Amino acid sequence: MPTNVRLRRRRRIISHTKNPRNKAGVFQMLFVEHWSNPFQCGGGIMKHYVLKNNNSNVVEDETTMSERVRNIDVILCDSAAKASAEIIVEFYQALSNLVCDQTYVVNLRVPAEEPAGGPLYWSGRTAIFWGDLENKWTLLESERSWTSQVLNLSSRTVLVGGAVLLLAQIGRPDQVPAAIHSNFEAAALELGLTNSGAGTHFATDGRTHSASTRLGALRLMSEFVTQDHGAYLADILRGYIGLTEPQRNYESQLAMRLTHRAGGDHLITLALDTMLNHIEDPLSISDLSNLLNTSTRQLQRRFQSKTGAKLLATYRELRIERAHSLLRLTDMSQSEISAATGFSSNVSLTRAFLAHYKTKPRDVRNRRFSGEPSNQ
Repeated sequence: MPTNVRLRRRRRIISHTKNPRNKAGVFQMLFVEHWSNPFQCGGGIMKHYVLKNNNSNVVEDETTMSERVRNIDVILCDSAAKASAEIIVEFYQALSNLVCDQTYVVNLRVPAEEPAGGPLYWSGRTAIFWGDLENKWTLLESERSWTSQVLNLSSRTVLVGGAVLLLAQIGRPDQVPAAIHSNFEAAALELGLTNSGAGTHFATDGRTHSASTRLGALRLMSEFVTQDHGAYLADILRGYIGLTEPQRNYESQLAMRLTHRAGGDHLITLALDTMLNHIEDPLSISDLSNLLNTSTRQLQRRFQSKTGAKLLATYRELRIERAHSLLRLTDMSQSEISAATGFSSNVSLTRAFLAHYKTKPRDVRNRRFSGEPSNQ
């Protein structure tokens, strides 16, 4: 069995794990993250993902923080379709970046190449049947019971593109309406499927959903985020991955996390927006309180109560986060970046950087030109 793999944040691996009962195994996309980075959720947390067989995805964490793992099983017509599922991997990686207390693991599977899994395996899992716009998904005889089992046991199922035709092949043509693309309307009509008449169909019972296109599937999955994490985080995610235009202050993932943790509290949102607008010339806590028409004591207590973070430390972290972005994404000199983020000198910025990221600003800048990952 593979051992622990430790990688930097957002570096992805595909593990083709082997099961003694199964020749094919299952592809697993695991997001291995180091939280001492600009999207830090806590204090320097390293997560280690243990690669196991297809029925056991285990996460180890060096902290005592409770972390829920959500499994997404993407069902492919054949192994050749694996590359097309990268868009789902990117979606759930982005979501993992935005959610502090949950981790998403994406498993790529092919019908009948391995056991479907029983009720315990599918409890809480989402199954996405990843069809396309050109090909009708036709099951082999050996795949029918496997597919039926997955549809019956998974907590949430999404049928994409030509995968909606699977409903008829397993004897469920008229049980649920489906989002059917025009390419498959004639075949669907012949098979007795009910067309919902929309690009996506969100099932009222929460079980069998569908999307006529892969882009529609992303919109549908963002609705799941609304259901699971709230509309605020779903809106952030849509802007983050380009489904909608992102709002200006969503550039700070730290601010996004704290706003979400505070439940959209009006004073906390205003405080974060004001700090983001005064990165170059940082305000004193007293000046910040005056701008927000509250007392220093009340602002500090409410901020820590709602977010679990200290106000002054957060302000400093927002400045360091901005500096990190400027190092990675611009050609500004370190002196210019120091001034733009409210640090009195390069030495001050370097000291803050070392304390927060355990690396120097010049190392982040050098990785930009060396072609090495710069996610630290």
